[in-house]
Amino acid sequence: MVTMTHTGLIPGKKGKVIHVSFERKTDSGRDYAEFQLPSRKLLHNEGFDEGELAQLQLYLKGQEKQIIRDAKQINHDMIFKL
Repeated sequence: MVTMTHTGLIPGKKGKVIHVSFERKTDSGRDYAEFQLPSRKLLHNEGFDEGELAQLQLYLKGQEKQIIRDAKQINHDMIFKL
């Protein structure tokens, strides 16, 4: 099973970005990949093969609007909790 988590909107060099990570447990520890939205650029990979990374990028493409909405909600919730 692969678990996905993401940040809220964070400042980047060319505007706000979201960091999305995928993680799964393995017999030897864990596999981990981190991407940046909206570019879907791979930032870090430990253990996922090229085909799996391509599938994760396709998943991000299909879910990008929802992830962005969720990230905005994280920022909104944080503002009102302070």
